Amino acid sequence: MHRLTLTPQEVEEITGYRRYTEQQRMLRCHGIPFEPASNNRPIVLRKHVQTADALPQIDEFVTTEPDFGALENGTTAQRSKRQPTASPRAAK
Repeated sequence: MHRLTLTPQEVEEITGYRRYTEQQRMLRCHGIPFEPASNNRPIVLRKHVQTADALPQIDEFVTTEPDFGALENGTTAQRSKRQPTASPRAAK
């Protein structure tokens, strides 16, 4: 089985964490696909790690400039499903 997938020790080595939740967080941050096992251990296919020489730095995924377009007029494109629309009775 470990010919196709990484061993738990290898996953711990590439992520730097022992806890499964932290390992999953680091794998997501670095864009490495995985499947959680029944005990929440991440199962990583060996082919996804062999193509990369090293894990990219996390700050490569974070933009250095804010998205000012999101602040345009202070409105969003979609209405929130949590907030009900104002009823005519509430306006009186």
